[in-house]
Amino acid sequence: MQIVLSIDPGTRGCGCAWWAGGELLHARYVPGASGKGDTGPSEWMETVRAVESASEGVLEGLRPDVVVVERMQVYTRSKGDPRDLLALAAVGGGLFRAFGDAEVVGPLPREWKAQVPRVMMGNRVEQKVRDRGWWGRVAEPRRKANLNDVMHAVGLGLWYGARTSRNAEQRDQALPLLLQPGACLA
Repeated sequence: MQIVLSIDPGTRGCGCAWWAGGELLHARYVPGASGKGDTGPSEWMETVRAVESASEGVLEGLRPDVVVVERMQVYTRSKGDPRDLLALAAVGGGLFRAFGDAEVVGPLPREWKAQVPRVMMGNRVEQKVRDRGWWGRVAEPRRKANLNDVMHAVGLGLWYGARTSRNAEQRDQALPLLLQPGACLA
């Protein structure tokens, strides 16, 4: 049975979802760096270590076979600070290194959620989780804002499951369907 860890990376913590055989085992926000203000390399590595430790706990010492981590992308019209991507890239690289014995898959946001806005996609994934009866497997974070991180990690896992269970033609046709409000994400 294939074990998958899907991660929505952040500099202060990551949304994480653990899967076995296509079933969601557990999803939660894993806090990392606790400081306020700008973060630096030590805080980024603290976040990576926190995810690695949480994974060991959830999987009871097993290692994931596949790690799906959203890759960073610069948008020319973004309102955000592109320098923030450097920190996220460092966390992503640290996660790739920490789970280097696993197959690493790094989709860009447009590959797994197209142009669907962050909050809207989080809401859609949450509905899929509830529809499947998996809500009890999700540890709700203290901050509502972090729930989107968790739902994006679940969405990445659902995307990976759909990607690996279909042939190329079906996969290419499935992506737009995955993004429709009433569609099944896998």
